[in-house]
Amino acid sequence: MFAGFAAANAIIVVVATLLLLNRPPAPPLIQGVLLSEGRDLEDFRLLDHHNRAFTNDDLRGRWHIVSYGFTTCPDVCPTTLSQLVRVSRGLQETPYADLQVLFYSVDHRRDTVQQMATYVPYFHPGFIGLTHEDEVDNPHLPFEKSLGIVAQLVPNLTEDAEPDPNDYQVNHGVTLFLINPQGELQAIFEPDRPAPGRHVFNPDKVLQDYLAIRQYLG
Repeated sequence: MFAGFAAANAIIVVVATLLLLNRPPAPPLIQGVLLSEGRDLEDFRLLDHHNRAFTNDDLRGRWHIVSYGFTTCPDVCPTTLSQLVRVSRGLQETPYADLQVLFYSVDHRRDTVQQMATYVPYFHPGFIGLTHEDEVDNPHLPFEKSLGIVAQLVPNLTEDAEPDPNDYQVNHGVTLFLINPQGELQAIFEPDRPAPGRHVFNPDKVLQDYLAIRQYLG
């Protein structure tokens, strides 16, 4: 009887050990949200800063990180792009250097293809700028909706004149979107908020979180 109990306990220990060893690793804790499964993006059509069509197909085959804003932004947008330059440099010494940075403009009236072609390569020649033109079917909207891009054009109003459609301010959120090689949204990175109204990405933290995601997903 004693031998039977011992054998049964030994089997339980072995099974428990095997279950423990084969348990899938816990997902990394990132500064933002890691989706357990990638989320499809609706079909969209944009223009890159080379004046070429940019669609869902262009997202497939490699990892992308999307920043958004506008080229006349005085602080947040250029700072974020500069921080992504540091992230790209940090990746060069890792097996995960295949990260493509995209900058999407939420102010297409001013941010023409020509403007984007001047602005985006200033930060890094490998970055890609994305904008769009006015079209009846608004093929850019599925891109914004699928990622959750938040932006608003606010007219500058005066008491003595009608609003000028070309005189406005641009308000937008501050997040980074990570897209996997299947063209799906995989994670959202949130910035630090060191003071009210200030949003700053720590490039070391973005790099750390990105590497953790890549290692976790294999």
